[in-house]
Amino acid sequence: MHIMLVDDEDDYHLITRMMLKKAGFQGRFSAFLDPAEAIAHLRGTQEHPDLLLVDINMPATDGFQFLESCKQDTLIECDNTTVVMCSSSNRPVDMEQARNVPCVREYIEKPLTPEQFTRIASDHARRIQARQEP
Repeated sequence: MHIMLVDDEDDYHLITRMMLKKAGFQGRFSAFLDPAEAIAHLRGTQEHPDLLLVDINMPATDGFQFLESCKQDTLIECDNTTVVMCSSSNRPVDMEQARNVPCVREYIEKPLTPEQFTRIASDHARRIQARQEP
């Protein structure tokens, strides 16, 4: 499993790495502080992340704009990538906007816990497996 984190807070990168370790994650982890760098990375590879963790409130490009760019450039495939909005905001307007983005499967108030991660990863694996069965 490949997890990509797009969040402008360096501390949250560390917290997420620690949480993944605690959850027993041993896959690939890519982290970007700048959404533009994440876009450039996705453009430069054929490999799409399995799980994409995206912050909402970032300075130049917010999480919704980032996802819109990904959609326009076909950088992620909603069927193959589970997108989770991770935000310190519990504003209903943010939650509603996240629900209206087709690729977003979850809205999590930071920090993501090992239990939430395990559930999301299991749901992702079940969804992928169900699509592959005849």
